Amino acid sequence: MLTFEVANPRIDAPPQIYLNGQDIGPVSLALPELADPGYRGEMESLVRQMHFQYTGWLRAQKIVPVTNLKVGTNDLIIVNGTGSWAFRNPRYADPIKVSLG
Repeated sequence: MLTFEVANPRIDAPPQIYLNGQDIGPVSLALPELADPGYRGEMESLVRQMHFQYTGWLRAQKIVPVTNLKVGTNDLIIVNGTGSWAFRNPRYADPIKVSLG
């Protein structure tokens, strides 16, 4: 299980995970209740639907299939479709690195 935190994610477009060049899908975001004041709705010109973003850090998780891992260092890419964002690993100060030995 890959776990990290994302700052200011769009709720309708969670980050996508690529492992060793293969798309393993979007992460699952641990969302707080809708009454949380961190939710923000945004309208963009020429777009009929309102997009919701959460202001703050949210936990993101992805189950990594064992078949996608290789012995040694694995390449992990986290892609966010729109906007600016940051991520952090809450347990370690170093960047996320996936190794299998």
